[in-house]
Amino acid sequence: MNTLLRIFGWPHELLHVLALRLIGRQPHAVQQSHVDIPDDLSTGEYVFVAGLPALVFTLGLILGVQLLLTATGLPQLGVGLALAAIFAIATLGTIGDVFLIIERIVQARVPKDYE
Repeated sequence: MNTLLRIFGWPHELLHVLALRLIGRQPHAVQQSHVDIPDDLSTGEYVFVAGLPALVFTLGLILGVQLLLTATGLPQLGVGLALAAIFAIATLGTIGDVFLIIERIVQARVPKDYE
């Protein structure tokens, strides 16, 4: 697990930082395994910031699978397999972010006076 964190931790967290920079915000703190996202983001901003790694890694997985399925030779097959495997692991690492996005959307839909 520590090896996976060393490989995929910084790219994942830096995508969160990039998303924050794109909307003109700063993270409170950045670590290899966590970025402190400001609490005052709108739901749309939060979905973008939390979801950017999932989007990037899923698109990489799709690209790897597409290359794997359309390979015309052994080198292309190897590259497609490597890309698909790497991005599949990276995409699995975004499951927690997806659950946080779902939680934020559900909380945004709950009436303020609901108890």
